[in-house]
Amino acid sequence: MLLSFQRALWDMVTPTLRAIAIKPSYPLIEARFIYEVVGYEEQEIADEVGTYVIADFLPPVDIRLTAVALPGEVERELESGERWVYRRREGEAR
Repeated sequence: MLLSFQRALWDMVTPTLRAIAIKPSYPLIEARFIYEVVGYEEQEIADEVGTYVIADFLPPVDIRLTAVALPGEVERELESGERWVYRRREGEAR
């Protein structure tokens, strides 16, 4: 699943994308796209990534991708059952 997300993210990472966390629990795949700010473009990118990811799996698979806003001064944290797929280098990562 991680490889599917990594391939789906080619040319989809924008400067405001801070992280992506996934929560795989077959047949449901959930992901949070954590942006500094969220608008129409950010949700469209998440939807497009979802299209690529779901194409890699046989039915029955359901996917829920959400673009959420988390300002840069707020620390990124995983929710229960999540794993990081992508994390932007930020001050705390040094």
